[in-house]
Amino acid sequence: MQRRQVLLGATAVVSGFTGCIGSFTSAGSLREVNVELRNADDRARTFHLTLETEAGVLDWESHHIDADVDKRVTMTPNEEVSPVALHGAVEDFAGSVDILGVDDLDEDYCLRFHFWSAHPSDERPQMGQVADIEC
Repeated sequence: MQRRQVLLGATAVVSGFTGCIGSFTSAGSLREVNVELRNADDRARTFHLTLETEAGVLDWESHHIDADVDKRVTMTPNEEVSPVALHGAVEDFAGSVDILGVDDLDEDYCLRFHFWSAHPSDERPQMGQVADIEC
């Protein structure tokens, strides 16, 4: 008899959570990732980028950027996935930016990043998330 009460109690608890599970998932989805590649050097550089999602890492993209030029690159996941990180490399620098705070968005969104070959403050390569923006 006691075992039956425990099983009934456990079933009631699990059933109670069923209605709450929807609030832990996002109704919005990632539409695109915009990356501003900034080559502040006096010679051309090749930037390499990829987006990591919960489903895995997308194909790496390479972009040749002339000296003292900025170029905006758009990456578009081909399915509804949650982003995990943006990875990039230029010359001997490799870095990543973890993507946080987008799991509970109720509308479609885009992400924007900067990737510098030499940041103005310390003249070293840097990556950073600029904003979570509505598309």
